[in-house]
Amino acid sequence: MKYTWILAMVVVLAGLLGPHAADSCGPFFTTMLFTTYHGALPGEFESGRVGVLRPHYYRADLLMAYRTLSGVKLSAGETGRPLDDPPPPAERMKAWVEARKEIASVPAPGEIDPEKRVPGADFQSFPNCLGPAFESAAATLRKRVAQWGAASPNIAEWVRGQDQVFQNCSGGPAIPTELKSGDRALIADRNYQIAAAKFYAGQYADAASAFDKIAADSASPWHDIAPYLAARAFIRQGTMNKDDAKLQAAADRLQAIVKDPGRKQWQAPAQAMLDHVRARTAPQQRLEELAKQLMQPAQGAHLQRVLTDYTAIWDRLDANDGKDFPALQGDVADWIMTFQGQQPAVDQWRAKRTMPWLVAALAATKAPAPLELIAAARAVPPTSPAYASATYWGIRRQILAGDTDAARQWAEQALAAKPPEAAANLFRAERLTAARDWTEFLRYASRRPAATGGIDGDSPATAEDTKDKPVAFDFDSTQPLNKAVPLALWIDASKNTLVPRNLQADIAQAGWVRAILLNDTASARTLAERVALLRPALATEMRAYLAEKDPAAAQFTAVFLMLRGPGFEPVLRPGFNRRTAVMHSDSFRDNWWALNDPPERDGASDPDHEALYDLYPKGNFGPTEFLPKDQRAAGQKEWSQLVEQTGNAVNYLGAQAIAWAQEHGQDPRVPQALYQLVEATHYGPNDGKKGREYSKQAFELLHRKYPNSEWTKKTKYWY
Repeated sequence: MKYTWILAMVVVLAGLLGPHAADSCGPFFTTMLFTTYHGALPGEFESGRVGVLRPHYYRADLLMAYRTLSGVKLSAGETGRPLDDPPPPAERMKAWVEARKEIASVPAPGEIDPEKRVPGADFQSFPNCLGPAFESAAATLRKRVAQWGAASPNIAEWVRGQDQVFQNCSGGPAIPTELKSGDRALIADRNYQIAAAKFYAGQYADAASAFDKIAADSASPWHDIAPYLAARAFIRQGTMNKDDAKLQAAADRLQAIVKDPGRKQWQAPAQAMLDHVRARTAPQQRLEELAKQLMQPAQGAHLQRVLTDYTAIWDRLDANDGKDFPALQGDVADWIMTFQGQQPAVDQWRAKRTMPWLVAALAATKAPAPLELIAAARAVPPTSPAYASATYWGIRRQILAGDTDAARQWAEQALAAKPPEAAANLFRAERLTAARDWTEFLRYASRRPAATGGIDGDSPATAEDTKDKPVAFDFDSTQPLNKAVPLALWIDASKNTLVPRNLQADIAQAGWVRAILLNDTASARTLAERVALLRPALATEMRAYLAEKDPAAAQFTAVFLMLRGPGFEPVLRPGFNRRTAVMHSDSFRDNWWALNDPPERDGASDPDHEALYDLYPKGNFGPTEFLPKDQRAAGQKEWSQLVEQTGNAVNYLGAQAIAWAQEHGQDPRVPQALYQLVEATHYGPNDGKKGREYSKQAFELLHRKYPNSEWTKKTKYWY
C-alpha cells in the first residue's frame, strides 16, 4: 500500500521556517532597478554569469555565490533558490474544497483558515495545515467514495470527522468522536482523524499517544506511518514549547526508524526530520554538515533544501541581533561573515588564493589595495563567474585610491567585454565618477534597466516593463543635472546624440519648465521646440506657447499648461520617472513639484539605488569635475534660484495665476486656471498658509467674477 498521500495529511512542512508576521499593507509600486542590492536575479546562477556580489546579499545567494565562485556549477535539476514559502491559503485548500463539494448530504462547515496563531503572540502565526494535508484528505475521500458509495452513511460520518480535523487548523480543539462499532476501515480512519485533530489542535502529547496506539494495531492501514507521525508530534511539542527533552525523544524515535530495515519507505522522511531536530539541538554542527553538502555537485532538488536549512539555522542563531552569536566553523561560514561584515580579508586570500576570498578581499579592504590584489583581479578572465565582482571591486579600489586614469581604462575594458546589464550599469557608474568633461558625462550617464522590483521581489526587466523607458538615469546622473548643470547644457543634452531619444525628451520637458521658472524666454522657446518634436502628445500645447509673441502672455500660457499638467516639473528623476501621464493627476498625489522635498530623494531613503554609496559614501551622488568652474557655478546659481523663488509649485503657480486673473479677467482661460489652482492646492505640495491663501483667493475670484462658468460650478470648496 502506498502511503505518500497519507503522510501529507499531518506532516507540516513549515519546519525550519517558523512563524511569520502578517504582510504589510500597500500600496506597492514597481521600481526600476539598475542592479540588484539584496540578491541575484532569477536565473543568474543558472546562467553561470554571476553579477557583482554585494555584502548585503541574502545569505542563500551568498551560499550560491561561494559555491559558484568555487567552480561548482549548477547541473540539470538544480536551482540556486531556496524553497518557496507555502502557497496562499486558497491554493492550499483547493483540492479539499472541490472534493468536499461532492458530498451534499453533510452541511459544509464554515471557512477554513490554515494558519494558527502562535500561543501567547498576537501578531504571529504559522502554517498549521499545508497544502498536502488538504490534497491527501481529498484523495482519501475519493478512495472511500469508491469503496462505500457517495450516499453511504459511512461517507457522511467520515466527512463529519474530517471537517472537525480541519477546524483545528486555526481554532479548536474540535476532536472527532471515537467509534466503538461499525465498518473496520471507518473505525481505523476515525482513530487516525482523532490523532490528526489532536496534532493540529496543539495537543501534541495526546496526539503522540494516539499515533502510538495506531502503531500497535497491525490491522490498521495507518500502522506503518504512525511511528513517524508520533515522532512528528514530539518535534512539534519540542519546537513550540522549546523543550529539548521532547526533541531528543523525537530524535531517538526517528533514529530507530532510520535503522529499521523493515521501514525503508519511511527512512528518507525520518532522516529529513532527524536533520530538522539536529538543526534545533546542534545547530553549529548541522551548519557544518550542510556546508559540505553545499559543495557537492549534481544534488538535484536537494540543493534547495540545503540552502533553505542553512539560512534558516543561521537566522535563528542570529535572532538576537548578533548578541552572543556563536563562532561558526568552516570556510563557507567564515567567508560569509567576513564578506557581510566587510572585514579585512587580504590575509585569508593570500593564504587560500580562492575566488571567493579574492572578491571578499577586494570588497572589504579599507587601506589602499596591495598591488598583488589588484593584479589578481585584473587577471580574472571575462568567462569566469568571478569576473564582474573582481572587476567592479577592483575598479572601486582604484577610484578610492585616486588612480582615476587606471580606473577609467579598466571600466572601459569591462564594458567592452559586454557583461550582463546589472554589472554593466555598475561599470558605467564607476566610469561616470571619472568623467573628465561634458561629453564623457553624457556618454556614461544613462543606464539600461536590469530588473524591476516590487512586493514579490526582483525580476529581470522585460521588454514590456521597459517599453516606455528603455534607457534611464540613476541618481548619479540626475543629481548633477538638476543641481549643477546650467540650462545652456540642458539644451545641448536635449539634442545630443550621446543621449538616447527618450531621455532627450525628458530633458527637454523638464528643461522647458526650468527655463520658464528662470524667466529665460530664449531657452524656453528652444526647449519648447524640442518638446514638440520629441513628445507628440504635447506638441499642440508647445505650439500654442510658441505662438504667443507677447512675453507676459507666453508666460501665462506656460503657467496655464503647468496648472493643467500635474506632471510638469523642473527636475529629472531617476528610474521610471512619474508613472502617470503628464496631463493627468496622480492618484497618490505625485503632482507638481516641491524642490525642498523633491521626488529625487537622497539615496538613503531609496534602497533601490544604495549601490551608489560604494562610490559616493556621503550621498552626494554624481561626479563633480566634469564641468569647468564657471559652468558649474552658473548651474548651482540657477538651482539656488529655483529652490528659493519657485521651490513650491502651488505657491509659484498660485501667484502667477492670481496676478493674471486680476489684470486680464477677460481671458477665457482664467476660470479654468482658477479652478485648476484650487485643485492644485488640494492634490499638490501645499505648504499650508500660503497654499490656503491662494486657494481662497482663487475660489472667491471664481464665484464673484464668473458665477455662471462651468469651472465655478465644479469648484464647490477651497482648501
